[in-house]
Amino acid sequence: MPSLRYSGEVGGLKAVLDNHLSSIDDCSNQLNLAGEFMRIINLILAVFLPPLAAFLQVGISKHFFINIVLTLLGLLPGIIHAVWLVVTNHKG
Repeated sequence: MPSLRYSGEVGGLKAVLDNHLSSIDDCSNQLNLAGEFMRIINLILAVFLPPLAAFLQVGISKHFFINIVLTLLGLLPGIIHAVWLVVTNHKG
């Protein structure tokens, strides 16, 4: 009958798992930084090209068309709407 003995491999497995979890955390942090960078770029676009920022934020949706109308009525309403879409992280 085989005996059950602790061979110390569990500690090695724990080290491997800790290493993988650490690399997953690093990837998660990099993705978060990329998302924040894109949000800043989208805010800059919201000021200079409001319909483009609205499109990148919500795609072809009612908010995109609302932004086009607001921008045609006056640049400031289009900017305010595009900034609002980006800041609230509104999705189409």
